[in-house]
Amino acid sequence: MKQGIPEQIKLFKFASKELIFSQKYQLRDLPRIGKLVSNLDELVSVDLSFKLEKSNIPCIIGEIELKVAMTCQRCLEDVMISLNPQFKLAFLQNEEQGNELDSSYETVLNSNEEFSTIEFITDEVLISIPMIPMHSHECLTYKDIKSIEQQERESPFAILKNLDIKTNK
Repeated sequence: MKQGIPEQIKLFKFASKELIFSQKYQLRDLPRIGKLVSNLDELVSVDLSFKLEKSNIPCIIGEIELKVAMTCQRCLEDVMISLNPQFKLAFLQNEEQGNELDSSYETVLNSNEEFSTIEFITDEVLISIPMIPMHSHECLTYKDIKSIEQQERESPFAILKNLDIKTNK
């Protein structure tokens, strides 16, 4: 049975009960993301399931779906980017535990039994945001339309001819 996600993730407790959570947030609920995007009312759909691997390694399998409006680095207009981070995380107490796991898991060394749900979701979304957001099509750029060869080059000393310079003779 799916239920809303609590504010704090209790890792071992949730994993031992094999809980499944699903909830919708708004981008404004993720403060560090809200500084990067302009569509703060956009919905963020989060699904998380918890389980134990090898009877003592808590794992989170999850998926997040959202659309973010960011500034295109080519034309400086808004660009909508669909994100769908999916993750399979195993939280280890020590590195040796990782040897026992299926290689499909990304391992995280973590001694915290409890952590913030919002911070966890925010971290997963931040990892999936492109470093240089751009439109998929060729958008206009900030550069001049004329190519460099077509532009007339003016001498940097041309301004001097307009100065009235008096010389002492």
